[in-house]
Amino acid sequence: MAVIMPAIAIGGAPLATAVPTPGGQPADQIIQELSSDGYTVAINWVGGTSTLPLSLCRVNAIHNPNRGVPALPRRSVTVYVDVQCPDEGSNS
Repeated sequence: MAVIMPAIAIGGAPLATAVPTPGGQPADQIIQELSSDGYTVAINWVGGTSTLPLSLCRVNAIHNPNRGVPALPRRSVTVYVDVQCPDEGSNS
């Protein structure tokens, strides 16, 4: 199930080349960074939807379907992130 998080549009610049690295930061930070860059972020839950805070989860992959030439403005682009959280019964 994908959850859409609207982003704030910041101009019409083409896609940035510096996309956050999956697994490098907690999921909430990566999602916030993408949203701050003007993208709409949709979450693909890996292993099912979780009620844990996104700060405890990791991003496994970032998918951006905007491969057109010319690239669409960021405000027109939805980026899909694969988020995996630990088992809710574990502490890690």
